Amino acid sequence: MTGLILLAYGEIGNELLNAATHILNHSVESVEVISVYDQSDTADTLPVQLQHAIEQMTAGGQCLILADLHGCTHFNIARKFVKHSHVALVSGLNLPMLLRVLNHRDENLITLSHYAEEGGVIGISAIIDAANDGCGDR
Repeated sequence: MTGLILLAYGEIGNELLNAATHILNHSVESVEVISVYDQSDTADTLPVQLQHAIEQMTAGGQCLILADLHGCTHFNIARKFVKHSHVALVSGLNLPMLLRVLNHRDENLITLSHYAEEGGVIGISAIIDAANDGCGDR
């Protein structure tokens, strides 16, 4: 089973994990949440936190880091830990992405990363005119 690290601002990671466990109706194993706050020492402390979490999560072989924002400081720090076939990083963390990953954790890291990306995108939709969306009662 792939270890997961949720890397997000504030309590977003914890709340997404709480929602996912509620929806799945069971607890999940091998998931670590790293909450990031805008502090002056983040660039110094986060690499140590990530290294420790990755060591724990890769005990089973591989680790997927799901980050909330592409290009932010914590994403850029996490990029440095990506290692072919051991650690991957996907940005855009949202609940559909997390649910999809939790349901496919036995896949190889490349496939799981694609599931994460696909789940995140599929979970996004815009309803402009509900009367014409082709769904539901009219």
